[in-house]
Amino acid sequence: MDKIMVLGAGVYQAPLIKAVKDCGYLAIVVSPDGKYPGLSLADVWINADTRDKETILIQAKKHKICSILTTGTDVAVPVIGYVNDHLGLPGISYDVAQLCSDKVLMKNFFRQKNINTARYAVVQNFEDLKHEADHIGYPVMVKAVDSSGSRGVVLAETPDELFVAYNSARAVSRSRNIIVEKYLKGYEIGAQAIVVGGNLAEVFLHDDLVTEPPVSVPIGHSMPLIVEQEISKDIRDLIGAVVAELRIENAICNIDLIIVDGVPFLLEIGARMGATCLPEILSIFTGIDIYQVLVQLSLGALPKLPKKYAEKANAALLLRSRRSGIVKDITVPCEVKNHESLVQLCLDVKNGDYVKEFEVGPDRIGHIVVSGESSKDAYDTAERLIDMIEIKTE
Repeated sequence: MDKIMVLGAGVYQAPLIKAVKDCGYLAIVVSPDGKYPGLSLADVWINADTRDKETILIQAKKHKICSILTTGTDVAVPVIGYVNDHLGLPGISYDVAQLCSDKVLMKNFFRQKNINTARYAVVQNFEDLKHEADHIGYPVMVKAVDSSGSRGVVLAETPDELFVAYNSARAVSRSRNIIVEKYLKGYEIGAQAIVVGGNLAEVFLHDDLVTEPPVSVPIGHSMPLIVEQEISKDIRDLIGAVVAELRIENAICNIDLIIVDGVPFLLEIGARMGATCLPEILSIFTGIDIYQVLVQLSLGALPKLPKKYAEKANAALLLRSRRSGIVKDITVPCEVKNHESLVQLCLDVKNGDYVKEFEVGPDRIGHIVVSGESSKDAYDTAERLIDMIEIKTE
């Protein structure tokens, strides 16, 4: 049986591992030990850091894998490119993977290729950060260059807030580099782009729900996103241009954009699918299993995309704890379990588990996915059902 390697075994990789097996492949899962749901799904588990490219390459050769992939995380993407290059596998190269994972390389590339993005500077200490922030003009975003899940991404509206933002970014960055960029005031949206070979095949726009600044963390998404036809075309053209310039191949890309006065700006692009239930809402909207599409792409095969999509409105929201502590009781009313709009309810925790007050994506304690007459209707239903779920901590 052919073998596919999946990097990561967390809540966002577990459905991908299942899809690999459903497609008839042996799942070789790389993950450190821990309470990861994907470990029980693995046919073979390799206990390793998903950033350890040399160890993973050795294991990839040993198991004679036919493809390697991940979803929902940027940190493992360079390893995918590294293995692809050494074994001649389909998919992104190591150079492309680095460009899509390191924010400094990414932003420099955008500037070099005249890609519409926010004005920025790269600094290594607080003094330079303050100088560049004064030059760019407040408010500014301060970002760690090599993190994901919105960790180390903080808004500073005044010079007084800059030091806290700097420390937050440095705390999660493995390098010395910090990005400071102009805060663009507009409508933030996201996109999932399917790249077949080196060509942009599809772009699916979605709404993003984030926590309030200074730390804006994605907590939900919905589809469809309704924008003017001209703006939609401009977004697709912008994404098509950056995909071509980056030479991304056989991937589903997670893209963050902002529309300012009708003009789209590219904030970031990742050479992997988005997290926070984006594959789930995309699967509902299209009517196809997007995880299986990713498996096909990783093998260099043409994915089976329908000529017409289901276009079913839906939304997903994370379950979040209001305080840290030990879970004492979880109550999910029958009204929630049996609600006609409920598509999926997933709890990551159980009685006795320790949970953190929600600050960043990994603090999630579950998620809910619902359908609706519109994306707003689905959002409203999801929030109403979440409010009915009672999680007691001590």
